[in-house]
Amino acid sequence: MGKENAPQAAWIIVADRANMERCAKHGVFGLNAKAMLEKMRPGERLVAYLRGEKVFGGLGSITEPYYLDDKPLFEGGLYPDRIGIKLELLPKERSLDVWSVIDELDFASNKVNWWASLVGGVRRIPVSDYEKIAARFGQAIRR
Repeated sequence: MGKENAPQAAWIIVADRANMERCAKHGVFGLNAKAMLEKMRPGERLVAYLRGEKVFGGLGSITEPYYLDDKPLFEGGLYPDRIGIKLELLPKERSLDVWSVIDELDFASNKVNWWASLVGGVRRIPVSDYEKIAARFGQAIRR
């Protein structure tokens, strides 16, 4: 991908495995966070963080900008603020333990309490962090 087509941002999206599976199946991520989701653009990269498992569980991209939808999709809430996504989730045994890569990532300045930066459900990260995580997924898949 040339520099002119390179994604300008990457994001971590946060949910439990059941809701992240719904996201992947329906091609949508929802949250009660209009201001944050409005910043996300088609073509930007995604990392799926699975709350409860403390793993990065998949990679994807944004396919559709922010929109509002009241169709029930998720457990635990309506989450009408949404973006379109394409997401490939890995099985639990192929997920990437965050502790195995956290020291290499710039988004978390506090390496002990890195999880605090994900509390809001979505976090912008440097594209270089996305690339490091994607490379580690590649290593895990080749094993």
